[in-house]
Amino acid sequence: MKKVLLLAVFAFALNANAQETKDVDQTDETVTYKYEYEDDDNWSTHVFIGVNIPTDVPDNVEFAPFRSWEFNVTVAQYDYTLSNSKTTLSAGAGLGWRFYTLSGHDDMFYKDGNLIDVTKRDGSMSELSSSIRTFNINVPLLVKQRFAKNFAVSLGAQANWNCYARVNNSYEVGDNEIDVNTKKIGQRPLTVDVLGILHFAKDFGVYFKYSPMSVMKKDRGPEFKTFTVGLYL
Repeated sequence: MKKVLLLAVFAFALNANAQETKDVDQTDETVTYKYEYEDDDNWSTHVFIGVNIPTDVPDNVEFAPFRSWEFNVTVAQYDYTLSNSKTTLSAGAGLGWRFYTLSGHDDMFYKDGNLIDVTKRDGSMSELSSSIRTFNINVPLLVKQRFAKNFAVSLGAQANWNCYARVNNSYEVGDNEIDVNTKKIGQRPLTVDVLGILHFAKDFGVYFKYSPMSVMKKDRGPEFKTFTVGLYL
């Protein structure tokens, strides 16, 4: 009888110990969270479409902000993300087109010797549009800091080689449409812009650009600077 009681007590002890061990195993779990960083290096292509807003404009010149545009393509950009970091360094090469259109249909750019100036249109002209247009090869250098999955900020600079520029005057005389282009207008060949981008998704954002250097060389035409805002794709 004593042997039976001892066996029963021993079986009960084993069962209680197994139950306790089972309870510990169920509750003592370790959960590991892993942050998904961007790839260490990457190549990308980007498009900028924005509105040019000329600033520090001479008194005799009036631009139309929403008729002055910028279109820029970063053909190739190398992005390097620092190890286990949310910081990305970028360097690229791109092409940019900018144009600055005068307000209204009465004023027009013209070239007098080496000087680009503004005058009133001839009375026979109608539907006049007059603008300065530039083309550049550029190098953007950026530092991007990611703050959340769908939000990051980039700051940096863009160096531009303004290799081509012209004055374009388009108008009508009677039933004839006339388009006149004037080259060698004296644009500043090298300029540097301050560039900032707000990234709201991987391939979408809003950019801001300030050009503290005038478009035209000194004593070659109206000196003005530019602030640009637009979409980054």
